[in-house]
Amino acid sequence: MVVISVLSGKGGVGKTTVTTNIATALTAVFKRKTLILDTNITSSHIRLHFGMYDEMKYTLKDIIKDESMLKKVIRTSELTGVDLIPSPETLKGLNLEKLKNLASQLATSEYNFVIIDSAPGFRENVPHIIKASDHVLIVTNPYLPDVTDALKLLEVVKKYKRKFTVIVNRIKKKKYELSDEQIKDMLDVKKIVEIPEDEKVPESIAAGVPIVIYKPGSKASIALKKLAASLIGEEYKPSIRERIKWFLGF
Repeated sequence: MVVISVLSGKGGVGKTTVTTNIATALTAVFKRKTLILDTNITSSHIRLHFGMYDEMKYTLKDIIKDESMLKKVIRTSELTGVDLIPSPETLKGLNLEKLKNLASQLATSEYNFVIIDSAPGFRENVPHIIKASDHVLIVTNPYLPDVTDALKLLEVVKKYKRKFTVIVNRIKKKKYELSDEQIKDMLDVKKIVEIPEDEKVPESIAAGVPIVIYKPGSKASIALKKLAASLIGEEYKPSIRERIKWFLGF
């Protein structure tokens, strides 16, 4: 089992969209059993991205207090097959070191991937999440303040010597955006993953259906499936049908 955490230096960069779609792609496209662990207490919207609008009776807090609650807490998206452990309203008073124990417990289960969605910024739970991870995804946008925040976060990730990938989301290729070379220079990395701006993404969020299922041939959908494929060491090649849809703007 691989534990992946998805982090961002600030809110509003599309971190949760990346989380839900790589989880969906891993499960629905690449047939890897995947669970999302939602630790985003500031804006816990994971379930809404899956069209799960009812209140969650049990949350991560229940598992941290009592590990035997695991099966009761897990919810499954019927649409995608992705499993979810919802976030509580607060992590205050909880022993976050137990995230490692939870990861170990899940390692003995049938999951291929556990994806931890973190709150944006540099909250106290971030080091615990990084330490519990095998691979950290840092999501940012192509603007100077966003990349500056990503740099601060990247320094923390490097401190714990974790594998990482920088994802630059919502790229429009405008003159006012930082170029990919500028971003790589700022972050001192050789490679970044680019996700293009796509008007179908907000449509998919409103519908409660991840973009990789809602519009599988869209620009963002293809980029996200390529990202998911890279996590399992594979290369994703869009089908002829998907390429035609992309060309026609569907």
